[in-house]
Amino acid sequence: MSRVAVLQGLGTAVPARVVANAELAPALGVSDEWIRRRTGIAQRRIVDPGTTTADLATTAGRNALKSAQTDAVDAVVVATTTPDRLSPATAPEVAWRVGVAPAAAFDLAAVCSGFVYGLATCAGLIAAGIAERVLLIGAETNSYFLPADPGDPRPGDPVR
Repeated sequence: MSRVAVLQGLGTAVPARVVANAELAPALGVSDEWIRRRTGIAQRRIVDPGTTTADLATTAGRNALKSAQTDAVDAVVVATTTPDRLSPATAPEVAWRVGVAPAAAFDLAAVCSGFVYGLATCAGLIAAGIAERVLLIGAETNSYFLPADPGDPRPGDPVR
């Protein structure tokens, strides 16, 4: 019998602060309309200083496990291009924080398509019989790389 992956639960976590394009556009030397036309983005969420990718991923992971009504996980995959550090990966910390360690845990960096690659990776772990349940989390803290304030065109401090 072939094994298939099914979605069992969903969870989210977003920063509280919302910033419209109009607030960011002057520091970037562009207009709100320029950003919208190229990206379709009208506003974004900005992490508070000190908030890490693992913080967001942990909250989203806990919410997903609650939605799935389980705490049994064999592997944790965090799709991110903004890990808290290069080594060790963010996923093992998230696995520990959500209480599923010593599950296998690793980061997957594929920028915008990371979550889609994560889905394929998790489905492969399940189909191969390596894992029964996999927690996939997409988490980014890209706002650390936006201008620190509207009058400062330099990127914000990515050190968290």
